Amino acid sequence: IFWVVVWMHLPSLINTHLFNGKLFSDPYIVSVLLEGGHGVSFFFMISGFILALPFIKEKISTGPAVSLKKYYLRRLTRLEPPYLAALLISFFLLVLVKGQSFSGLLPHLGASSVYMHNIIYSNPSSVLGLAWSLEVEVQFYLLAPFLCFIFFIKHQLTRRILFVLLILLSGVYAWYHLWQMPTMLPYFICYFFSGMFLADLYCNGHQLKLNKTVGLIAGCCILLGLPFIISVNSLWFFMLKLLLMNAAFYLVLFNAGLKKLMSRQFITIIGGMCYSIYLLHVLIMSGVSQGLAELPLLHGPLAIVVYAVLLIGSVLIFSAAFYRLIEQPCMRKDWWKKFFARNR
Repeated sequence: IFWVVVWMHLPSLINTHLFNGKLFSDPYIVSVLLEGGHGVSFFFMISGFILALPFIKEKISTGPAVSLKKYYLRRLTRLEPPYLAALLISFFLLVLVKGQSFSGLLPHLGASSVYMHNIIYSNPSSVLGLAWSLEVEVQFYLLAPFLCFIFFIKHQLTRRILFVLLILLSGVYAWYHLWQMPTMLPYFICYFFSGMFLADLYCNGHQLKLNKTVGLIAGCCILLGLPFIISVNSLWFFMLKLLLMNAAFYLVLFNAGLKKLMSRQFITIIGGMCYSIYLLHVLIMSGVSQGLAELPLLHGPLAIVVYAVLLIGSVLIFSAAFYRLIEQPCMRKDWWKKFFARNR
């Protein structure tokens, strides 16, 4: 979430609304900031990892059978209400504050609400631009139980070689279709396969054969250095970045020092709210930065720090309220049954 919110969108919005586009002019700096978009790729990897776990336990270990009815219902009741709420908030802000046409925007709201905007319009959602990634996520959720048939392959080495081949081949395919419209699962499936592969390692007793300190330093260097690898212009740099993202995720899972670092309370609290933060951060930062633009503008390096603190603080406050009121209640199992029972 840091890469997307703080690394990419924060400086972009400060530059656009508070510095009239004059803050960044060097093409390399602009490219480095845009590489923060790979935070979404990490989201995809995490989704592949998490959703694969119960299927691995079912198909390889002696875990309980996964009920597809419960699986799909859980995805729907956990993720849909916050998403719809964010869509409606953005829709009414665009209509009431920005003066956009209610009737003109309504079809886009409808397409976005069923995760079909990319497919129907071949463009990101006109209501909530970042919804493109959630549409890709939903495509994976629908197919994940079938993609997990790979875990029926009992021979561990064969299964993992197949995963590596799938990651490499789909990675090459992803680069050749980078940001082609409509954005769809095949263009990003290399990240989901990566998460599934790492889940396979995680669930089957893999042990890291690397010094704890070396692993910690390597993981931190990779995470800090990844945005400086510009992946959009070179297949080789794209594949290098994909490899390093896998390495970083791997080290977080299997290096005790890095796992402890990522388990710090502040990081876990932000991580718990990351869906709410992701849904709302552009709306919040755009609104606050445009409001600040109406005031006498600050100048110099201190101005960047002040504006950044104000925007990040606003994102955390409003996202925390959204999380507490809307997302967190939907995290409770069968919340919808209790809701409808109370309102009969």
